[in-house]
Amino acid sequence: MSTTTTAARARATTGDALLVTRRRAAQDKGLLIGSAVLLLASLIMTLAVPRLLERTADRAVQESIVAAGDDADLLARAMPDPYGEGPKDPVTLSYESAGWLRYQFGDVTHPPVVTISSAYTVMRTPTGSFAADLVHVATPGAGTDPVRWVVGTAPAAVPDQPDEADEADDADDPSGAEAADPLTVQVGLSTAAAAALGITLADGPMTMRRDEPGGYDHVVVTGLYEPVDPTSPVWADHPGLLGALTSAPGAPVEMRVSVYVPFEAVPDMVGVVGERAVRSAARAAVRTDGMTVDDAHALVTDVLRTSATTGRLQTGLPGVVEAFDAGMAAARAQVSLVLAGVATTAALCLVLTASLLTERRRTYFAAERARGASIASVAVRALVESVPVVLLAGVLATAAVLVWLPDQRGSALLAVAVALVAAGAPAVLAARTAAQAANGRRVPADRRDRAAQQARRGARRLVVEGVVVTLAVAALIAVTGRGVVPLESGEIDPLLAAAPVLLASAAALVVVRVSPAVVRAAARWAGRSRGLAAPLAVARAHGATSAVVPLLTVTVAVALVVLSGTVVQTVRTGQRLAADELVGAPVRIDGALDAAGGAELLDRLREAPGVTTVATGSQVGKRAFGERTGLRATLVVVDAAELDAVRRAQGLPEVAGLAALAEPGPAGTVPALVGGDLLAKAGTEGTEEVMTALNATIRLDVRGATELRADAGAPPLDTRAAVRFGRPDDGIVVVDRQVLADVAAQEASVDRVWLAGPGAVAAVAAEKIAPPASSGLVVTTRDGWYQAWSRSTLPSALTATFLAATGVLAGLSVLALVLVVVATARERGRTLSALRTLGLDGRTARWATLGELAPLVLGGLLGGCVIGLGLPALIGGSLGLRRLTGEPRGTTIDVTWWPIGVAVAALLVALVAAVAVERAVRRRDRLGEVLRVGER
Repeated sequence: MSTTTTAARARATTGDALLVTRRRAAQDKGLLIGSAVLLLASLIMTLAVPRLLERTADRAVQESIVAAGDDADLLARAMPDPYGEGPKDPVTLSYESAGWLRYQFGDVTHPPVVTISSAYTVMRTPTGSFAADLVHVATPGAGTDPVRWVVGTAPAAVPDQPDEADEADDADDPSGAEAADPLTVQVGLSTAAAAALGITLADGPMTMRRDEPGGYDHVVVTGLYEPVDPTSPVWADHPGLLGALTSAPGAPVEMRVSVYVPFEAVPDMVGVVGERAVRSAARAAVRTDGMTVDDAHALVTDVLRTSATTGRLQTGLPGVVEAFDAGMAAARAQVSLVLAGVATTAALCLVLTASLLTERRRTYFAAERARGASIASVAVRALVESVPVVLLAGVLATAAVLVWLPDQRGSALLAVAVALVAAGAPAVLAARTAAQAANGRRVPADRRDRAAQQARRGARRLVVEGVVVTLAVAALIAVTGRGVVPLESGEIDPLLAAAPVLLASAAALVVVRVSPAVVRAAARWAGRSRGLAAPLAVARAHGATSAVVPLLTVTVAVALVVLSGTVVQTVRTGQRLAADELVGAPVRIDGALDAAGGAELLDRLREAPGVTTVATGSQVGKRAFGERTGLRATLVVVDAAELDAVRRAQGLPEVAGLAALAEPGPAGTVPALVGGDLLAKAGTEGTEEVMTALNATIRLDVRGATELRADAGAPPLDTRAAVRFGRPDDGIVVVDRQVLADVAAQEASVDRVWLAGPGAVAAVAAEKIAPPASSGLVVTTRDGWYQAWSRSTLPSALTATFLAATGVLAGLSVLALVLVVVATARERGRTLSALRTLGLDGRTARWATLGELAPLVLGGLLGGCVIGLGLPALIGGSLGLRRLTGEPRGTTIDVTWWPIGVAVAALLVALVAAVAVERAVRRRDRLGEVLRVGER
């Protein structure tokens, strides 16, 4: 082919493209502007949502670290002197550790807090007795004291005291304990604690007697202080420095406080308490202000490297971030699914818009082809019109997203796909319409040739449909088998995103196959009806049964609406079930409840009004199960009958045989329920097993298998509640506390208690149990944990995303039906115009419109509901729903009516809007004009 011929063909293809495009765009500017607005909104959504998710991830990782509390702090352990010069004093060790933390991590953490403290002992004063511990807290390098002295004077070092070695020598002197003079340390007391204890310094410093075995010491309160910043982290571990607290159960006195020891008096404190009785630590909280997910990962890497190389760093931060990553992987998977569905629906609406534009220009394309225009030239003119619009929308969307979310990463995969559809669909449809206008459909005259041609079309259609169904099934199998796939920040899971679209496509093809038979059945009923409305509606429905793109649009929209609503309902229900199972009762208490006085606390709770049942329990892991099996079991010792009553009151699944464990078994045996997995691993064939319990070996009377799981204690409020790490035992063994005590003569400790009844929460609140830092007890209410967990950043953000997607999809389904009605208005108008000459009224015309939309609406609704309800059950594991609900046993899909109701309501609104648009399009028709001009 010569250069001249090539140039001539190029001119023929592109000639007058700009001029023709400009004129046609001016004629259809309203439709083009609407298409551009839809494209711009779609691009902004597909570009912004992944970045919004990453911004939410930054807030979520900050929230997880804060909620983890002390578990996420960096704790430096003191190291022995490498030169063998003997142990250093606690003051030196703690301050050196704080300096090491500051050097290693810098501004990534808050300034390290040094804590030097003693155990609680009883202080006897003229105003009464109370418990107190000596505490020194400071932030090295802060330059100011954390307290402000308002009464008296600041404590100072006491001169001329014997050191600890001399005191020990005197104590060993056989002449008696009176030979050793009491040691003295000066301290300060908070004004709030002094007011609660009735202490004033009106007569000068007050001396308190600190009793110890074999003697006593003096603790002198020289001043009262107020904290400079009550919210400072230096007070976190010792709230008694800010005010008086209620003593833990079993304490000999009612109140407890912490007395402040300034740096100058710490040596006296060490002398009074003894070096071995002093606890010292340097702790640094992670600075979460402005922290991103990448910052958290970098910090974890640094922490793990430092811990491995030095051996002096202790923290639970890696576990917290690991649990967050697992939850974030599930969040990205779910956003991939819903965002791809919305983007696909928007892209299909853009195809319908392009189809409407092509239909309006059908006569122009036919005229061009009649004058000799090539199909390529028609496509080029369509591209010249669509590509600039797409480029402009892409630039505006990108600029808007970058200005809005400049520092977040995201994926442009879906945005590019939508842009390609918007740019290519007008050209493809225009070329197809031009080709049909010129060639028509050649039908062979020979009957056998017509049959062969029809068979070839049917074979091609079967191949295409088979490929779509095969891809859908393959995607479903792949997604189901692989589970949750970790993604990088801002990425989209393409396989998971494609699965619902492919399944909806397969459902749409099935509906297209089934619709003609359904319409034929409806036609037989319509033929027997009176009037023109029913036959006309069915006749119009016949022509709509093969419209794949509109049906696919409605099917995808309905499927995603139902799926989103089902996921939201499942997550909400799962979070409630998780609260029921993790807390196990309206309220639970975890901690050392077996100390002296713990029994009194439990007795008071049992007698409290509104408390129906109190069940105590304890748990011991790594117990040997069986003889020479190598299996390890978790022994759960509970009040069996009471725990069964608590579970029934809470609505938890019934545990068969739990209450019967309180009944004695055969002589010398302890009735037990054993986990089914443990029995299978042990391969036992009888009802008697041997295991170690506490400090003895017992014989079990196995009453059956159980699905109970080991209790994890007080559930955390960070992402660790939904993700379980660590290596559990091989199974669980549940026994009754009293029966175990009778057989093994051993009382199991009590470290958890469940309370049921309408007044249980109020009864625990009335006890005014001190915070865990001082009381050692953690109180968790079922409603409180549920509210905190469901309102945390990640679950609440994903719920909002699904609800927003439901609204957007409902709007797109309305838009799709309106576009279908407008696109087919001309052809339908010809029929209605002809029928109006025979007396067709407006009501019957509306029935024609509804009949044409019926296969589309009913088929899309049916196919979408099937996909939307079935997909969560099939790919729930790949969505990681359990990581949002926190359920220990996995998430069960909660099928409810309201997502289907939303889909039905959206389609009803779409039908009303479609009929209204049809009426608006045809409102200027005049019967006289129809009679004079003919078909329109």
